[in-house]
Amino acid sequence: MNRIKAITAAISLLLCQISFAGDSWYRVNNYTGTVGKYPVHVSLQTYTFGPHTSVEGSYYYDKRHAPIVLYGRETVTSLTLCETTSKTDFDKYLLVGENYDLETCPFRLTYNDEGLTGIWQNDKTSLPVSLSSTDVMDENQIVAGDASIEIPFWGQTADHSFIGVYENSNDSLVIHYVKVLDKKFGTVIQTIDPQTENCDFGFYMTAIYQNVETVNDSTVSFHCYSMRDDISIEYVFNKQAGRYYPIQ
Repeated sequence: MNRIKAITAAISLLLCQISFAGDSWYRVNNYTGTVGKYPVHVSLQTYTFGPHTSVEGSYYYDKRHAPIVLYGRETVTSLTLCETTSKTDFDKYLLVGENYDLETCPFRLTYNDEGLTGIWQNDKTSLPVSLSSTDVMDENQIVAGDASIEIPFWGQTADHSFIGVYENSNDSLVIHYVKVLDKKFGTVIQTIDPQTENCDFGFYMTAIYQNVETVNDSTVSFHCYSMRDDISIEYVFNKQAGRYYPIQ
């Protein structure tokens, strides 16, 4: 019952924030670099997600390709970022928007001309962080980097992660395919066109990374924009075919 209340509160918050598809809350900066000696890809969205959070994001170690949820606060010169792989913490701090202790957040980063530098630390380890800016999405277009930007969605299965590729198109953004990555090898096993199932995908959830959500170890949900009822398309992995198919 508590989870139902959390989801209801989150939906209410999202409906208050959403005005139309592709609106200007999608301000995203992507980075590549290292945490310690480990190569990473980092994607951060700046927005007022509630009274306690002004940035949310997703990052993965290149060796694992398993996106980790980020959330925290931004100042003019710095970022403090928490991370979570716990469903309980995800519901509390991202869905419901409860307050959290910034002192426990592992990332402490400072902006510079190239990107971000700082540290990742926990009770036992402190690692230097160096990140270089690669691509920038501002409102309804990509304004720096390539003509496309990759978004590592939070939703994933036990074996696969999902990377959305947003592209410039005239004066707006489009997303025609989602790459399915094998977490172990980092290879693309499939590309999905999420629009084919009568789904206006990719511009619905306030946090861009939440447009794909985990259902279980073999199934994810693609959220679609709708002026009426909420719509989602679930994709399940077929082991025999080695591909994901929409559940009819």
